[in-house]
Amino acid sequence: MCKQQQPIVDRLSKDPRFAKVVVFTIDFDSGKEYLRQLKVNQQGTLIAFKGKTEKARSVSETDPDALRKVFESAL
Repeated sequence: MCKQQQPIVDRLSKDPRFAKVVVFTIDFDSGKEYLRQLKVNQQGTLIAFKGKTEKARSVSETDPDALRKVFESAL
């Protein structure tokens, strides 16, 4: 996640509606193997999973409403 996304994701993570959402962060420089497995090619990529199923993917999105929808897709 990028610096502009960080405060939005932090705020969403604290929202009681998303109490069951778990946020994992992978360092773009040192986590290359994980990024390859997840098919992440750009910094600022957020992926929402529900169980093992990918439900949403966002790349470089900084609109709070759009990121909230990513979080909602994981519920």
